[in-house]
Amino acid sequence: MPVSGESTAGAEQTPPEEDEEEAAGTIAAVIGSPRFWLAPLVLVLILMSLMAALYMGAVASPRENLHDFPIALVNADRGAEVDNPDGNGSTEQNFGDQVAAGIIDAARPNGFDVHRSDRTTALNELNAGKVYGVIVIGPNFSEHAVSLGRAAVLQAKPDAPSIDVFINRGSGTFASSVTTTFAQEIDKQVNSQFGERLTATVRQQLARADVPFSGAAQLALANPVNVAVVEPTPLPDGAGNGLSAFYFTLLLVLAGFTGAMMVSVIVDGFLGQTPVEYGPFYSLRKRLAISRWGTLAAKWTILLLVALLQSALFIAVCTAVGTSLPNSFLLWAFSVLVIFAVGVTASSVLAIFGNPGLLVNLIFFVILGLPSSGGTIPLEASPRLFSWIAAFEPMHVVYLGVRSILYFDADPGSGLARSIVQTLLGLILGALLGLAVTKLYDRKGWHRYPGGMTLPPRLAAAAGL
Repeated sequence: MPVSGESTAGAEQTPPEEDEEEAAGTIAAVIGSPRFWLAPLVLVLILMSLMAALYMGAVASPRENLHDFPIALVNADRGAEVDNPDGNGSTEQNFGDQVAAGIIDAARPNGFDVHRSDRTTALNELNAGKVYGVIVIGPNFSEHAVSLGRAAVLQAKPDAPSIDVFINRGSGTFASSVTTTFAQEIDKQVNSQFGERLTATVRQQLARADVPFSGAAQLALANPVNVAVVEPTPLPDGAGNGLSAFYFTLLLVLAGFTGAMMVSVIVDGFLGQTPVEYGPFYSLRKRLAISRWGTLAAKWTILLLVALLQSALFIAVCTAVGTSLPNSFLLWAFSVLVIFAVGVTASSVLAIFGNPGLLVNLIFFVILGLPSSGGTIPLEASPRLFSWIAAFEPMHVVYLGVRSILYFDADPGSGLARSIVQTLLGLILGALLGLAVTKLYDRKGWHRYPGGMTLPPRLAAAAGL
């Protein structure tokens, strides 16, 4: 008589043929479902189209998108005595005021925000990245203009009136390029308007004196103003022409974002939450009885170590390849803060949303972050949408901090103070969000194992579960 255990085992055993038939039927049903093909296809197409729209939309037409581009204008002209048209006496005039008013009126419709300032304040703003250029009308502008007009009569060669346009490539290579182009437009505008007026005045004076107006004099008066672009504080070698701050920012954000994903995959594998797979090797460890909050806390601890070590490695690698890194210790400390803040927030998102958290992080930190960073194209030369995105996106505020440390001597007013405060707020918000939601999941009994949370039938069917 057979043992009862043996007969029970034999009764419960399913023939291999039936297992294969059942598996084949399941595979056929899954592959035959339109959702199997449409879900990944639609998701990839939407995500990549969003990326294309944002990335190309940010750089396609910077001149047409120019708005509120900050430029400081300094009129230091002291004025001069100008001969009256009738030849009787003279009148005090300030040609610098007239030129400044013309520059402001012409700049406003073209997207430039030109504001008047004194020389010291304007240059401080330039060196803090608050303006992209400074236009300086010299103190002897009117005097040189008058001398130039008189020289046409006396056949002398005095100094020409001049306008200096100061730039700082630390504010961004493209921003400096826009300012340089603006300087060229100022050159054309000022010489056209001021040259016509000066030529007419001199013509009247020569006519009264019965002196011929030579072609050389007319040519000199047609372009009386010298407009020069000056860089008072050139970037050092190894600054990448103003791009090193952007690329270092990218390193920090990616270290936190991708670091969180890598740590999550490895930790979940060790804890038996997800399979461990290396090439053909596949293993699912026994699930350890650890809470969602405990898992997240372990990931945060590892990410803190990653932030400390990876920041030091970034400094070492950049130094080895010749990157200019002033204030290197401060840069290291700031890098630790950024990597840890991004990593904590990204891992919290993964803990809250699960697999969809990967897409949420990708959209938030990369797809929205890169075009709104202001590191390659200034926000004032991108559609206004990106200025709104930059208000809450971490990459822009991190870029301001890195740029301040690398190019502006870590001046708190150049964006560093704002960057530190917003990064700390992001860290606190990400930590509180992860703590609150994982604690909620644990309290509800929604643990990380099959059946830990049961969805309503309709919702489960909609999710394909």
